[in-house]
Amino acid sequence: MPSSPAHPSAIRWAAAAGAILALAGCSATAPVAQTQSPVATPAQPSVTLAQPSVTLAQPSTTSSRTPTATATSKPSPTKTSTAPPTDRRTAAQRNRPFTVKGIPVVSKKHPINASYRRSSVTSPYGLTQETQLALTRMIVAARAKGVRLLVRSGYRSYSLQAQILSSKIREYGSETLARRYNAAPGRSEHQTGLAVDLWDGVTWGVGVRATKAGKWLWANAWRYGFILRYPNGKEKITGYAFEPWHYRYIGTKAAKAFGANSNLTLEEYLGIA
Repeated sequence: MPSSPAHPSAIRWAAAAGAILALAGCSATAPVAQTQSPVATPAQPSVTLAQPSVTLAQPSTTSSRTPTATATSKPSPTKTSTAPPTDRRTAAQRNRPFTVKGIPVVSKKHPINASYRRSSVTSPYGLTQETQLALTRMIVAARAKGVRLLVRSGYRSYSLQAQILSSKIREYGSETLARRYNAAPGRSEHQTGLAVDLWDGVTWGVGVRATKAGKWLWANAWRYGFILRYPNGKEKITGYAFEPWHYRYIGTKAAKAFGANSNLTLEEYLGIA
């Protein structure tokens, strides 16, 4: 049987309901539960995953500001070793001393011959003029402190040094022992007029170091340009045993590097040890 037509009031109610649903943004046939499903939620992880890629890119930007080439373009400097000065004088040229930094060096390794002449001569000790002036100042300064300094030996000629060595060899009965304290001719600083043996007039030999004069000299001689030439324990370097009485003039500027109570040798200071 054909269905009976809808009542007009029912038609009007259905139309009104459809209008209401349309205004709510839903179709009359779509279930309400589907509008609550989060559409944007799956997209959030993609945004979160994209952040590390930005973070990882930052170190590459930083490293580009300090390229590796900069570090390698300025290599650390390497130390260059300087060869020590070499004595290239021939036997005939030993009428002048081996000189380093303006300082004459006379020793077993660096001798002078009988033809060597001092730059100047003074009395009464035969020292060079500059050495004598410095010695006079030092003796006066020591006296002001109640210290007595006397000169036991100053200048010695080539021939006199030969006589002294021969005499000491006979006295000691041993050439080896004699040569530890006495230079052969041409190998003594006394020939230069730059060296002087000092004492108090009472105690001689190694005992000088314990005297008032010996102690004052070791602490103050550098102020006047003198150094203890043969320090204790440095025989392998200087070639001579400890001589607390033997002082060598090198000038106040160089002597400052030695200072008070120093065991530094002239060879070490000049780089020829």
